[in-house]
Amino acid sequence: MGNTSSSSNNRRRHGSSTYPAQRNRAASSTVNSSAVTAASSTHTVQSSASSTVAATALSRPGAYSVTRSDQGSQIFRVQIPLGVQPGQVFEVLCGPGNSRSVRVRCPAESRGGNYLQLTVPPEPLTRAQMGGMAALTSATGEGGGGQVRMLSEVLQRNNEQQEIERDNNLRNSNSTSPPAPPTTYMVTVPQGIRPGMQFAVDVAGQRMMVTCPAGVQAGMNLRIQTPEQQQQQQQQSMNSSGGTNSSTTSSSTSMQMFEVIVPAGVMPGQSFSLLANSQRVLVTCPPNIRPGQAVRFNLPIADKSSPPIKQLEYEDIPDGWARTIRVTDMKIQWVKTKNDGDKDNSVDTQTSSFDIKNSAYTRKLRFLEGNDPRMRTGLLDLVPANQSSIDSCVQRNGKQIVGYAEIAAAHDKKKFEDKAEWFQTICRDRLRIDWSEGHMKIKIRRDHLLHDSIEAVMSLSPTDMRKIWRFEFLGEVAIDAGGLQREWFQLVTEQLFDPDMGLWLPSASNQMAMRINPASEISCPEDHLIYFRFLGRVMGKAMFDGQIVAGHMVRHLYKHILGWPITFEDLEIPDESYYNSLKSLIDLENVEDMCLDFTFLENDLGENRSVDLIENGSRTDVTNENLPLFLEVNMKYHMMERVKPQLTELLLGFFDVIPEPLLTVFDFQELELLMCGLPKIDIDDWKRHTDYQGYFEQKGSDDRVVQWFWEIVSEEFDHEQRARLLQFSTGTSGVPSRGFSVLQSNDGKIRKFCINGIKKDISLYPRSHTCFNRIDLPMYSSKNELREKLRVAIESSATGFDIE
Repeated sequence: MGNTSSSSNNRRRHGSSTYPAQRNRAASSTVNSSAVTAASSTHTVQSSASSTVAATALSRPGAYSVTRSDQGSQIFRVQIPLGVQPGQVFEVLCGPGNSRSVRVRCPAESRGGNYLQLTVPPEPLTRAQMGGMAALTSATGEGGGGQVRMLSEVLQRNNEQQEIERDNNLRNSNSTSPPAPPTTYMVTVPQGIRPGMQFAVDVAGQRMMVTCPAGVQAGMNLRIQTPEQQQQQQQQSMNSSGGTNSSTTSSSTSMQMFEVIVPAGVMPGQSFSLLANSQRVLVTCPPNIRPGQAVRFNLPIADKSSPPIKQLEYEDIPDGWARTIRVTDMKIQWVKTKNDGDKDNSVDTQTSSFDIKNSAYTRKLRFLEGNDPRMRTGLLDLVPANQSSIDSCVQRNGKQIVGYAEIAAAHDKKKFEDKAEWFQTICRDRLRIDWSEGHMKIKIRRDHLLHDSIEAVMSLSPTDMRKIWRFEFLGEVAIDAGGLQREWFQLVTEQLFDPDMGLWLPSASNQMAMRINPASEISCPEDHLIYFRFLGRVMGKAMFDGQIVAGHMVRHLYKHILGWPITFEDLEIPDESYYNSLKSLIDLENVEDMCLDFTFLENDLGENRSVDLIENGSRTDVTNENLPLFLEVNMKYHMMERVKPQLTELLLGFFDVIPEPLLTVFDFQELELLMCGLPKIDIDDWKRHTDYQGYFEQKGSDDRVVQWFWEIVSEEFDHEQRARLLQFSTGTSGVPSRGFSVLQSNDGKIRKFCINGIKKDISLYPRSHTCFNRIDLPMYSSKNELREKLRVAIESSATGFDIE
């Protein structure tokens, strides 16, 4: 090879020498330990560093998939540069056209001038995502906004799948019947797949690998069943005299049998709620059981040291909506409990008539196949809260990744930091695609940031969304070690949440909390839905990778992501004046005197538009009899209907990355903190820009109760508790960039944080008025009482329980 020190191929890279390597064409692809005769002693070594690819392969913006080559390892013979000492690292160029740069550490017994035989791993292959952006598919039959109509063959498959799901639901609707057969799904064999080959499908929100059977060709429909292991875990038996022995479901969980006495008033087929293993459980009374008799059921637990049968006692459960696990199919469901004083914790089923105090609805998102396999679609609706359910485990390729017992244990964690750490560990160690299986390079131009980012991210499949991403701003010399990734999430979400984009608007009650613009189609008529799908994916990916986004949303949007109940009270935060006007109708003797009909007047960029809330709403007067319906449809319209297309795409994008069962450990306040980060709260600035009213107006910050309040907040509360207090009093954890001096109210005017002193007979607990950034603080007689009541108030504000 000659004297490498005088070779014309010598170059300097990052302060180290780079030398061309000579390919050992006679060597086999299998490395052996025999020495290769050279001018001095020789060695066989394995290159431990990754290689770079030719710059020409990544010269354009877009998303690139980087995977290992199918070729075997390559063997090269290289001379150690003169002057290199044992342990030092030097670089060599190898491969076609010397396009690969390999870093080599000099062995202990070698010196400059010696020759080494290198075994280099297969060269990474970099491929651009084929097919460009994946088109959004309309699930409602309408196009526009970036959506295309669903193809007839895709529509037929979705209809067939819907019939299968309906049959499965009917089969499993009787919870006291024997376990149902495994659920079946209809899938279409993709093009290019032959018998014996595997292909990936998304089933019930989970990705599975299917082996094409003999006699089945591409384009044919195929019925598949979910894995038997999942069915066995989900369908646990329940009986009155005993049950099966505890059986291990995984290496870390086992089945625990619980026994409970059916409470008074519960009839066969009726459900009742109780606490088991610190989790709310929904039990259906079997047909042959009466109140006072014992019922046993199995539940996955993480603690294997529990007794074979655990006796349960009822505990006081506050009135309110709570998540439960159905022991019949291991689905997570919302129920409204009522405690009548005799510990009869029966389930309060929602009546047909709307009640502003008790009625609640949750979003139900049904996933459907899209025209492009990379981009599924779905139908979104609001349904009574007790009619919605989700899976209690996470699966991938038919294998359970996270079980119910582990999720339940994470839910018991009291601190937000512990929950967040658990979530990130699951995403990083179990859901993320390993680097060796491929990663993504995202190449963008800074002056075309949003355009290039959308083109790249919207070309990816759900699997690509869980790969490791590496970013590069074209034309800039920088290596993404995490900084570029953080910058990208910050810049992209700042642009998307900017009101000037026309996609989002500040909330009427809080300028820091953003709401979806109902008229976003006017601002971006051709692609506004693409922006929301893109943002959903970005928000999901940020949460998956432990990054934060630069935008706070109104409270009910976090509830929609979590699938939490939406109540009439949720109307107050986005528009307090409209909420109060609706609520005042209840107290009228004759609502017909108001001359109202079932319409709402929308203002689209200065132009008024009347919207029918029901069919023929403009010709339907509001009466005392149909007033509950009027309140109900108004709540549904403001909480979802007016922005349903945008919200649907936002949720679809989010769930392209995040499995919904993992979210059940968080409340909506914790979700905001997880997505936006814990705010940096300057307590001195907060105190300096606080007004005092009521019983505190005269003494202000010198009042004894006020001093206790700030001592607790500044000396005893941690970052999470301060953020929750901010959420409790202003509706969001966001702090204006210029501090509390520019905190705004619902009218957009500056309204500082306010502490209002009230008597304890008005309220035992602190209460908030987020529209005015005000907290009502009772005149407590001791600091301990203030501390206890304040903590209960900020921690209960996310539960929906009434603490008045």
